[in-house]
Amino acid sequence: MAETKRSAAKSWLVTLGYVIAAGVALATGRREGKRGRRSKEGSGGKGRRGRGPPVGGGHRHAHGETRGEDPGAMAAHLAAMGDEEWYPAPMRKGDMTVAQLKRHDGSDLGIPILLAAKGRVYDVTRGRDFYGPGGAYANFAGIDCSRALAKMSLRRDDLSGDVSDATEADLTVLDDWVRKFEDKYPLVGRLIDGDYNGPR
Repeated sequence: MAETKRSAAKSWLVTLGYVIAAGVALATGRREGKRGRRSKEGSGGKGRRGRGPPVGGGHRHAHGETRGEDPGAMAAHLAAMGDEEWYPAPMRKGDMTVAQLKRHDGSDLGIPILLAAKGRVYDVTRGRDFYGPGGAYANFAGIDCSRALAKMSLRRDDLSGDVSDATEADLTVLDDWVRKFEDKYPLVGRLIDGDYNGPR
């Protein structure tokens, strides 16, 4: 009789263990499901805080950006969100005119920031903290800034490619800047109709 009672008690404890284990598994599954739903909402719905531009096509997300449409507007929205890690696609290689270069002065966040030195055009988008809006050298963007570089000047009168009155020391400084650009930023091409008039 005692043996029967012990056996029944043991069976009851085993059954209780299964019930508890099933309950824990069910609760865990529900929590994981909620996390998954929150993750999906966080990546595409209200409160999205991604660190890069949306990709794909056609779906409208938070902050008004639309995937695959109007990249300039989308970049402006991302910049307003403080997304400092996203950059527009690199500039295609090729020579350009002064008018074309002027478009790349940093005012349109959806296109690369360019500048020219000694008639050579560089994509300085990755240095937008310096050459973008509000940067220390923002006035150099969109122009040939050879004179300003040579004279280490931020004066508006020196924002040009005219180095006709530059000294040997000035030209050495300019060469140092060009070497820096060559090492750090992609060369896009040459300025076809620029006003740079110094040694190449």
